[in-house]
Parts: sequence; structure tokens; C-alpha cells
Amino acid sequence: MKHPQSNHIRQSLISLAAGLILSATPSYAADTAVIQVEGSAPEQMEQVTITPSEQPYKPADAADNLKSVPGANVNKNGPMTGIVQYRGMYGSRVNVQLDGLNIAPAGPNWMDPPLSHIAPSQLQSITVIRGIAPVSAGAESIGGSVQATTAKLPYSTDGSIHPHGMISGGYDSNNNAFTSAARLGISSKTDRLQISGNDDKGQDMKAGNGKDIVPTPYKRHNLGVEYGHRLSGGEASLGYHNERVDDSGTPALPMDIIYVKGNAYNAAYHSNKGATGLHWLADMHYMDTDHKMDNFSLRQVPVMLGMGGKPMNRFTIANAKDFAYKLHASLPVGEGRITVGTDGWVVKHNADVFDPKNAAFSLQNYNNVKRNRYSLFSEWNTALTDSLDLRIGARYSRVQMNSGTVDATGFAGMLGTLINKLSKNFNNSQRSQNDNLIDLTLQLKQRINDNLSFSIGAARKQRAPAYQERYLWSPLESTAGLADKRTYVGNVNLNSETSYNVDAGLNWHSDHIYFTPHIFFKRVNNYIQGTPLTSGTAYNFRIMQGNMIKGGNFCTNNPKNPFCVPLQFSNVNAEFYGADAGFGVNFTDHIALDGTISYVRGKRRDISDNLYRMAPLNSTVAVSYYGDADWSITAEGDFYGKQNKVSTTNAEQITAGYSLFNLSARYAVTANSEISAGINNVLDRFYQDHLGGYNRVAANAAGQRSAVALGNRLPGEGRSFFVQAQASF
Repeated sequence: MKHPQSNHIRQSLISLAAGLILSATPSYAADTAVIQVEGSAPEQMEQVTITPSEQPYKPADAADNLKSVPGANVNKNGPMTGIVQYRGMYGSRVNVQLDGLNIAPAGPNWMDPPLSHIAPSQLQSITVIRGIAPVSAGAESIGGSVQATTAKLPYSTDGSIHPHGMISGGYDSNNNAFTSAARLGISSKTDRLQISGNDDKGQDMKAGNGKDIVPTPYKRHNLGVEYGHRLSGGEASLGYHNERVDDSGTPALPMDIIYVKGNAYNAAYHSNKGATGLHWLADMHYMDTDHKMDNFSLRQVPVMLGMGGKPMNRFTIANAKDFAYKLHASLPVGEGRITVGTDGWVVKHNADVFDPKNAAFSLQNYNNVKRNRYSLFSEWNTALTDSLDLRIGARYSRVQMNSGTVDATGFAGMLGTLINKLSKNFNNSQRSQNDNLIDLTLQLKQRINDNLSFSIGAARKQRAPAYQERYLWSPLESTAGLADKRTYVGNVNLNSETSYNVDAGLNWHSDHIYFTPHIFFKRVNNYIQGTPLTSGTAYNFRIMQGNMIKGGNFCTNNPKNPFCVPLQFSNVNAEFYGADAGFGVNFTDHIALDGTISYVRGKRRDISDNLYRMAPLNSTVAVSYYGDADWSITAEGDFYGKQNKVSTTNAEQITAGYSLFNLSARYAVTANSEISAGINNVLDRFYQDHLGGYNRVAANAAGQRSAVALGNRLPGEGRSFFVQAQASF
């Protein structure tokens, strides 16, 4: 466990310099030396690695750690629903992996995005690959690559059997949240066995005005066990993980989480480098996750004004079965290494909507939807000269998708006629679709001197449509967490997205300063975006449905109102460009400043419009004081600009700029234990994060009114005092 030291940053900069010198060898793996800056993401040119256990504050949602990474941010629809955004792309466009493998959310609205399947206490680290992700990082990485790894207890260093463990706990005042976790086990030089678990719960969050944001409670319980065995040629491991999330609010979505419960099984073998330099690894997991959500257990039931205020009770049962695997091998060739591999991801989804007060009502939202991806790649890392490195790679992926036939019952009159026509049209469509994807990457890194290096990269990346984009057959909002208040329909004939990327970066450092700016440009053909439907069966269905919900023939009288116009996932053309950087200054042996700054612009090329949910210009700056003993104090500012480059197509609202200030302190009680405390949002500012969704809830199930008007963007969390502690042995 690391603890604050007065020369912490200086030592880290020296480590970075050593890493850059080592990177003169052919392998890019030498570039994993990082700057460990207290209170922020460790920063270097190719990647940023966050170690949650070394941060003064550990958020309940693991995705929130990414806000301290240049170019990265998080879309939020509830307290535990962080969807990774990187340089303007998010959701399935970002290749998010846990222990090297993808995870399929069970919720069609991404109530359980990939990083929600692991508690921060179970994390070893989260790594964001800056700029262009190499093909070895995974398939469909058109929007970047994020790698999370679980924490593992160490093997013993001698021949004896030793116990190991970690315990942690914490409290946040804003939502009266408690967290507790433990990781316990025994190990010898050749074997290790560990069991880990956590229990997290919180009540409704309060905005900066002190009023409750309802419903935003959450409960999470995870339990895992893992066994590892060292062989002469490497390490083999087996693991099991059980997760359970209960009664968790998502006020930006049509329903709340009643439960997410699942079991995951994993196996892995990672070899040592043999005499020939051969290294290989094999990983696999199987997950089976059940999910229930509804619109009446945690929130006030919405009513249909056009039907005399009739309650519109709904609940959904969803399931995802997910099998993922990979087999990679690398071997020295000439002045470098060649890595080849194959990986796959086989997923099946089901989701059905019901009315608890009407047994005749049912709608097959997604029925036996299959999305199977099989991939091959090859990558060559080499040193062209003593100061110039090359990484070049190619990947081919085959994505096979299909859906079962769908049906809906319990719809009366003309609404029933229209929904039956929609299901018939979908069932008669070409539901079996195949996409062939080719990724190509080329990256060069030139070391100018010991303090300065330059990198440039170009890539062609592709992504096949998500199952929601292809198979959402009736106007609904189950759209992988877009949370834009719009209904959508899918398009089975969508083409794959193709992106052409350029990224250039500098990495400059001295004994006291570092600066790592990147600029990027991304041109995307066949970008998948909702476009308005103003005629046809889906449009007519939505007009009638809207009249029932709003009353007074609202949609008939306002046929172009965004509430009444469904969007259909379509292929358009888009582009992204911007810049981001990490920076830091070591003023003295005791005082240091570090931070990030990020800017991205996303817009359509086929029409004059901006893309939805783009992070505004933002920066984080932290000043830390390190005492002579094992303690530190950090003052941090988070600054977000106004976002007025909004999507007209999505009826997106402009958000004002804001600044937040946080204070934290850490103290190492012993060499293996520490305590941290602080205040987030010290000034209790009321603010709206542009990446937050729009409020859908008038009041909670108990009748308590929300502090947020219906349709307004959800505010961020107000002032919160926290204390967290951890100890290991």
C-alpha cells in the first residue's frame, strides 16, 4: 500500500523518466511506468491508470473514477449507472473490459453498465488507453478502450502459508451512505485462495439546494471467491462472483432497478516468458444475469391523462447470458514482438414488459436476441531506431446477430391494430444480420530527448450496431441509457460504423513539471443516430400513445413536439475533434499541483446539428500539501464550461457552467492502514452535469415530491462529508 510522502511526485517523475528510457526497447509494455499523483489519475502518454485504493476518496460508482482522466467522463442516469464516455463517444462504442473480457449489461437501458458489475473496493485498477487503442486491446474499440482489473491477494514470498487480508469502510453524509468490504485469504509460494465481499447502501441524494433527488437510493452486495496456482510455466486461476443490486433509483429512466442479480464464473492461464520469449494467455468467463425493473415500487406511478388519470403500471423482466473468451500469444521477432490472438463474445438477451394490474398485457421488448462476435488480430511492436518505436496492427471481427419473433397483447382498439402491424413488419424483416469489421492501427513514438517524446497515430476502426439499435421494434425508451426523453425504433438494415482517426501527443517532463497534451480528429461514416420519424406505423402509434398519456389530443395538436415524434436509429455522418492533457508542477518537496483539461466537439456532417450528450470543456486542478510524516491535504477544483453546442435532433437542453471545490486529507496510521476524510462540493453548489439524464419522476412511492421538475436535467450531488478507512495485512 502506498502512502503520501513529501517527495512522492518527484520520485514518480523519476520513475516515468526511467520508463521512457526503457521504452527504447521494442516492447511498448515498458511504457506502463506512470506518474502517481496524489488525488488524481496517474498520468503518462500512452495510458492513464487509476488505483482506487490510493485515492483519498473512493466513489460508490467505479465509473466515477474516470472523471480525473484526460478526455474521459461519465454519463449518469442514477447513482450506480455510470456509463463511460471518452472523447465524446460512450456506451457500446467504448470497449470496457473487466479482467480483459467484455461484460454484457442485462438491462436494455444499461441500468447495469459494465463497471457497475464491480464495486470500487474490489478494484485493483482502471486503465484508460489514451488516443488510439491498439488492436490487441479488443474489438469494437471505435470510441476507445478501458481496462478494469480486480484486486488479488499476493502469493507468499517464502515457503510458509500466510494469511492475507484487507478490510475497508466508509460513510458519506449527503445520502447517509455506508460501505464496507473485506478481502481475506491464505497463500503459499504456489497457491492462493481468497474470498471477497462488499455491502454498500445509500438513501436519496440531496442536490445543492438541500432537497432530495428522488428516487436515488441504492443497495449492492457482492461476494466472490478465487483460487490461483503457480505452475512452472505460469499461473492458473478459477473464480466465482455473485452480485446483487436491489431497490436502486434511476430517475432519468422510465423505470427503477428492483434487482440485478447474477453469477459469473471465470478461468484463466497466463504463462511466463519461456526461454524462447514466448508468452501466452487464455481467459474466459460465463455470466448469467437477471434484472427486474418497474415504475411503481420506488416512484409515483405515471398516469394516462387521456384516460381519466388511469395508472400506467409497468414492470420488465430482462436477462443476459454472456460467454467471453480470449487466447493471445506473443513472440520475439527481429527487433520487436509479434502478438497474435483470437477472442469472442457470445451474448443472448431477453426483455419482456408487463402490467401487474392487467394479466392480458405483455410486450416482448427483445426476444431471444443474439449478438455473437468472433475476432482475430495480429500486432507488431518494434524499435525502428534507438529512439523511434512502431506499433502496427490489424483485426478482423465477424458479428452475427439475430432476433426471435416478437408479439404484444392487451392493446385495445386502433392502438392494438398498430402494435400488431409493427410486430408483423418486424417478424417479416431480415432479422439475421452479419457484419464484417476491419480495424487497422499505425502508431509511431519518437523520443526527442530524455524529457520529451512525441507520438502520432492513425487508425480505421469499426463497430457493428448494438442490439437495441437493430431490434427495438416498437417506440420505447430502452436505448442503452440515452435518457433523452425520446422514444426510438430500431433498424435491422443498419450498416456498421466506420471511423478514421488521427491522434498526436507530446509527453514533456522535467524534475518538477510534466505536461502531456493530445489532439485528435475522428471522421465517422455511418454513425448511428436517431433521426425523426414523421410518418408511418411507428409514428402513428406514438401519436395515439402520446394522446393517451398527455390527454387533450396533445400529439394530434402538436405533431412535431419531440414527445410525439419517435426517432429511428439511422446511419448518418459525423465527426469528433478536440484536445486533452494532463499536467503537474512540483513546487517544493511539500507542495504540488496537478490536473487535467479536456475538450471535445461532436457534430453531424450530413446536416447542421451537434451530437447528443457531449461533455463540455472541463478541467480538474488539485493542490496538495505533503507533510513530513505520512499525511497529506488536498484542495481540488472541478471546472465545467457552459455547453450550448447541443443536439436539436434530441431536443437537448443547454447547461450552464459551474465550479466545484473539494477538500480531503489522508493519514497513514501504520504502514498498512490509513484513514481519509473530507468534504465534496464544499460550497454546496447547485449544478447540473451536462452528462446527467433528464428527470422522469414527479414524486417517490411515498408521495415525496422531487426537487427537480419533470423534464429538467438531474442536478449533481450537494455538499457531503465523508470518512473512509482501510487496513491490510
